[in-house]
Amino acid sequence: MTQPSIILSDVNARQSVFHRRAFLLGGGIAAGIAALGGRLGYLQLVENARYAKLSTSNQFNFRLVPPPRGLITDRNGAILATNRPNFRLLYARQKDQDPETVISTLAAYVPMDEARQQRILKDLGNAPRNTPVAIMEDITWEQFSAVSIRGTELPGVTADMGEVRVYPHGGAFAHVIGYVAKVNKEDITETGPNAESIMLHPGFRIGRQGLEKALDLELRGRPGAQKVEVDARGRQVRLAPGGDVPATPGKEVQLSLDMDLQLRGLELFGEESGAAVLMDCRSGDILAMVSAPSFDANRFVRGLSAAEYKALAEYDHKPLFNKALTATYPPGSTFKTLVAVAALEAGFSADMTINCPGHWNFGGRRWRCDAVHGATNMHDAIATSCDTYFYTISLKLGPDRIADTARRFGLGQAFDIGIPGQKKGLIPDTAYKRRAFPRDPVWHPGETPSFGIGQGYTLVTALQQCVAA
Repeated sequence: MTQPSIILSDVNARQSVFHRRAFLLGGGIAAGIAALGGRLGYLQLVENARYAKLSTSNQFNFRLVPPPRGLITDRNGAILATNRPNFRLLYARQKDQDPETVISTLAAYVPMDEARQQRILKDLGNAPRNTPVAIMEDITWEQFSAVSIRGTELPGVTADMGEVRVYPHGGAFAHVIGYVAKVNKEDITETGPNAESIMLHPGFRIGRQGLEKALDLELRGRPGAQKVEVDARGRQVRLAPGGDVPATPGKEVQLSLDMDLQLRGLELFGEESGAAVLMDCRSGDILAMVSAPSFDANRFVRGLSAAEYKALAEYDHKPLFNKALTATYPPGSTFKTLVAVAALEAGFSADMTINCPGHWNFGGRRWRCDAVHGATNMHDAIATSCDTYFYTISLKLGPDRIADTARRFGLGQAFDIGIPGQKKGLIPDTAYKRRAFPRDPVWHPGETPSFGIGQGYTLVTALQQCVAA
């Protein structure tokens, strides 16, 4: 009779254990559900704004937009450098994609020879992945349309419209204004304005010469941004409405140059080589600065081929050389007026005469004059450019007095006109002779007569000659 009670006691014990375990398990599940619910509520209610922002950033991105470069005008407001719309092709190298195949396919729709294709592939190799590289600028509407409708055949290739720098007067202002060109690796720095991400944009250009280089930061402006929708790999899917940040155009720069005078100056030179500078002597404004022959700066913006650049560089008239600022020449007889000023300051009378029989004997040799001028005073010596007079007067003055006067008239120095690359030329004196010729540091008397007629060591620029005049 005791057996049933033993069985019931065992069953009750097992049920008690089961109930305790079920209660603990149920409590754990309830706690987990409560924690999960609390976390979900926290994420949805408290962190909603944060995760919404992260979600949006995964869906949308901002594409940098280069700012319009600042205009450059002449003294009367005539435009010397501006911008115009430009259809172009861009290609962003992507993962698991053969760029050679894409470029080869693209060449069927736009003209690209083998050399150009290799150059593009080299640019792609140097650019970060997903960073677009400019394949071609100034494409036609037909080419633009042909590429746009074949997007599936050309993954990573986009045809869009940007702006390109244009110089309406071609080469007339090329040496003064300079030109812009693509950014090189050497242009990018770790800090400062050249560290900005806009430098990597295929449509961005940097000043290379002249005022475009000297005033590059003012002319750049500030980049904007265009909101685009992207896929999981960061590739652009379509433009997103709203949210664009407008770019700030660069500063407009007005020059003292006169467009009509500049064009007329270049016209007068024709095919000849030389330089001319015209200045308003009342204000010091430079009205014209011509270097001939010149070159078309627009060709540099588009990009020159190696053959085109070689032809310009090897042309004997040196069109790439700014002869107004960087070429130095012996001033010749124009220097005689400064020798006359030095003589007057030294106390020589303008009425003092020197006989010119057509030559001058000194140092055991005969120095020739271009004519027989007879008894010549300072006024007549300047009017007839008498070498004999200035041979004699310069020997009496000595090189240091002449050099001091020449420097006070602007020779032998550079001027702050905003254009880099000026040469100072050379106005020699006895100190120069000691520095430049340590084996023969003495200024010999026979070196002075040549100095007195603007020859010998003397070298000046066209700008210095204009300032002196």
